[in-house]
Amino acid sequence: MGVFSFFKTKSADNKLSSPEDPEKTSTWAEAIHIEDPFEKEKMLSHAETNAENVIEMHFIYNQFIHLYYRQRNKWAHAPRLCKEYCGRDIEIFPEFIEKYIEENLNGDRDPEKLPLMPSFKRLIIIHETNGDLQKAINTCKLAVSHQLRDGSEEGFEGKLQRLEDQAEPESAT
Repeated sequence: MGVFSFFKTKSADNKLSSPEDPEKTSTWAEAIHIEDPFEKEKMLSHAETNAENVIEMHFIYNQFIHLYYRQRNKWAHAPRLCKEYCGRDIEIFPEFIEKYIEENLNGDRDPEKLPLMPSFKRLIIIHETNGDLQKAINTCKLAVSHQLRDGSEEGFEGKLQRLEDQAEPESAT
């Protein structure tokens, strides 16, 4: 089942009660279109509880990451939860990518065809912003080891080199 057919079938397969109206059913994919951050958080929490597979969890985690990153300056709990969901997504990455390759790429492991993994990129940015260069470097090394792309010109390899160069003056003092 391809990723697009996955979205189509979820509305029929996995009906979730809407947080505001338990009689109304909805899916986690509908959370993408919810503008109100509080409502989105409720719907994603409900979807997370009812997730049936690793691909579904990946998409839920990435929506949480996006939500919490956008709310990082408004909600006290958002920065911590953004990091937590990045970690959760990175933790399930090996299982997710195997399933994704099987279902969407017919076993093709060409790194250029692999999906972008925002959790790696976002966590690197968070660690770097917080001054945790070693954590940023470690996360970047993990992304490089998985042959991931981040959508930028420098890629994870360039980002890793930049972070290591940045960390050198700190370790020299």
